[in-house]
Amino acid sequence: MEPAAQHSTGALPSLGNTVLSSYYPCVVHMTLFEEIFKRYKLTDIVDGSEPCPDRFLIDMNGNITNQTDPAFDVWHEKDQKIIMWIKSTLSEDVALPLVITGYIPSNSSRELWLGLEKRFAVAGVSAEYRRSMSAAALATTDICEANPALLESGDLRLLAPIFQKFGQWRRFLGRVVTLKVFEDNTLVLEALSGQGEGRVLVVDGGGSMRRAITGGKVAKYAELMGWAGIVVNGYVRDVDEINECEIGVRALATCPVRPTKGKDGSSGQKHVDVNIGGTWILDGEWLYADNDGILVSTTKLSI
Repeated sequence: MEPAAQHSTGALPSLGNTVLSSYYPCVVHMTLFEEIFKRYKLTDIVDGSEPCPDRFLIDMNGNITNQTDPAFDVWHEKDQKIIMWIKSTLSEDVALPLVITGYIPSNSSRELWLGLEKRFAVAGVSAEYRRSMSAAALATTDICEANPALLESGDLRLLAPIFQKFGQWRRFLGRVVTLKVFEDNTLVLEALSGQGEGRVLVVDGGGSMRRAITGGKVAKYAELMGWAGIVVNGYVRDVDEINECEIGVRALATCPVRPTKGKDGSSGQKHVDVNIGGTWILDGEWLYADNDGILVSTTKLSI
């Protein structure tokens, strides 16, 4: 990748299928923008620290001339391109109409940015909250030794050792939210864009080897929104990005092919019992993961 200083606003990158809509929190959407604003050296325009220069030059006597300041032209061109870029990612049913009607002003990228933030803001979680989630995780060996009766009864179950480890967290726990999908991550995006509250998303992707179910952007959503982990009976991609996220991710392997996007309402099922590697996992159960394995319990455990 060329250095940031050489980037131009002439070809701003695409955010793919990312759209600010009814289920994309502003904190998620804007985090993606902020990363690219920084890369393209546009942050100062959007956050107001590089204000718009005066449109006309001042002569030696301090009088305004009718000659346009070249600095204004450069700033204005960047600002308008940022506005166009942001608008291109707004959903046609939710966010874009508010901008078109003037409910969210867009005379400048700064104005548009603040308007979207005010209208759609949903707070993410703090770094302290994420650290507290990580610190609360239990060792699976300790859980097994402390609960032999639960292992015997099946109320505590061990998942088959079929998963690879991704993300910064090697140990995590949380209440389970289940999804059943196949090569379509619409419901995954919807779930992880909501408040995680320390939960773990378990996705039965049918073990498909043809497409990844989740990737780096989705893992970032999960981190921002306070999810503890993601367990996927399927493949993931963008592993370098996932490994930068403060979250635990387990998946069968990697695949560079992106998932599909459902448009007919048949993208999968929520809150259903799933069977992964011969082990049943129910929505609302508790999952514990570390380097030694993954356990699922019918109830929350303590040591």
